[in-house]
Amino acid sequence: MGAWSLYFLAKLALYAGRAIGLHWLANLLFAAALAWPIRAGRARRARAVLALPLALALLYWDSYLPPFTRLLDQAGALGEFRADYLFELLRRFVSLSWLLGGAALVLAYVLLAHRVRFATWVFAGLGAAALLPAPRAPAPAPEADRYVRAGEAGPGAMGAPPATGARAAAPLDAAQLDAGLAAYLGGEHGKTISFTRAGTPKFDIVLLSVCSLSDDDLDFVHMREDPLLARFDIRFGRFNSAATYSGPAVLRLLHGTCGQTAQRELYSGTAADDCYLFRNLAAAGYRPALLLNHDGRFDRFAEQLRMQGGIGADPLDNRGAPVALTAFDGSPVRADFDELALWWRQHSADPDHNVLLYNTITLHDGTRGPGLSSNSVESYAPRLRRLFADLGRFLDLVEAGGRPTVVVLVPEHGAALRGDAVQVAGLRELPTPAITTVPAAVKLIGFPAFPHGAEALRIDTPSSYLTLTALLAGLAQGGPAGTSRASVQRLLPALPHVQWVAENENTVLLRRDGHSYLRTPAGQWAEFSGQGSELLAASTPVRAP
Repeated sequence: MGAWSLYFLAKLALYAGRAIGLHWLANLLFAAALAWPIRAGRARRARAVLALPLALALLYWDSYLPPFTRLLDQAGALGEFRADYLFELLRRFVSLSWLLGGAALVLAYVLLAHRVRFATWVFAGLGAAALLPAPRAPAPAPEADRYVRAGEAGPGAMGAPPATGARAAAPLDAAQLDAGLAAYLGGEHGKTISFTRAGTPKFDIVLLSVCSLSDDDLDFVHMREDPLLARFDIRFGRFNSAATYSGPAVLRLLHGTCGQTAQRELYSGTAADDCYLFRNLAAAGYRPALLLNHDGRFDRFAEQLRMQGGIGADPLDNRGAPVALTAFDGSPVRADFDELALWWRQHSADPDHNVLLYNTITLHDGTRGPGLSSNSVESYAPRLRRLFADLGRFLDLVEAGGRPTVVVLVPEHGAALRGDAVQVAGLRELPTPAITTVPAAVKLIGFPAFPHGAEALRIDTPSSYLTLTALLAGLAQGGPAGTSRASVQRLLPALPHVQWVAENENTVLLRRDGHSYLRTPAGQWAEFSGQGSELLAASTPVRAP
């Protein structure tokens, strides 16, 4: 086997450190093929030529990286990243400790190759990997673990909290999971929210769509109790954004007057007009507007909102606001307060009521700025403080004007700052609860029953976009004058609850009966705990008995 022993020993070390998985049978067959004695020089050279691409493919298969087809689909987008950001991402995947360990392994091989049969250790290690349980990751931090528990479901309902002290039910098989997911999504098709029954609009609506902000991110940077969040009057404790990337997350918001659909349906153009939030609001008398603090070109984001989101408006010109940061693709990122203040001053005297979708990428991975670390994880907290300060100043501006306004904070997804055993920091291919549980909140300005400093009402049942739009429709019924604190307290328990289903491309993560289940792009189910080994378990699908 020669130097190929280093390849397998390095993989065994990474597997023991839970950095990768290990398809032991495929690796064992590959090792046997490399160790098989071949006398002819031409055949040996041919084997070496064929072995290299096979070794790379097997390493990728063993890793926890997204499917290779997904990487090919995103090749164009990756080509737009700045070189320094690509280097930052590379450092997350290849740590200095791994490089030092690899160098030590090579040195040991050079010194001991004539005394030690390294191939023997390879086969012994692969045999142990086949016979022994997979290495387990340490228990997640309490902050991260709460989002896994937040997605747990009690008996019979995905997304409902389990009873205190209740034991998880037996795991479900693939047929039960497929049937349960299909039944849930089928039932969601019949749910709609209408704003036209509320009569003439009585307040403005500002939707603050924030990229890369989850409850887990707030815990990671110790900002869960930031004064800005305390200013909101209604706070969601378990809001599921149901997506891990900006496009589908904002489309789910813009389709929020209907129940949850499969992600592919967001792009199909087959949704009824009643399912488009902005069309619904326009029919009720609102004037729609779209404002971005970026150019909206990456991944055709602005075009998606217009074509698949039914927003009915082109992005407003944002060049009047100063450039505050530089995005991961080198494009300018405008200052949040200046953007919002310019729009507000232009429309605060408008006799018509407006609904604004404001999207900010200030927190997006790879965003750079003067005085900030080049490491996105390290610069996250100062960028978040800057964003919260800007949003706080905007709330001050609206409150000073006295115009009745409902301001909604509705983040798209988390930044995945913490990472886990399966995904490095910033990787969001798997829609885990730590990434999709976001701090949605509602601020009621100009509502006499909710003066400045009033204690916030909480929604701690599982919720998502249908819950949010139902809340907005309920507020529209009464308006500022007819909305009392008691009426909102009666409204909250009646809002539609949701079951825990989050999705990215063809990957689905759901919770049911105290278990998490991952469906891979190949349609195979496996129990999921974030440890990593369950991704390999999907190679042996969960089957019906």
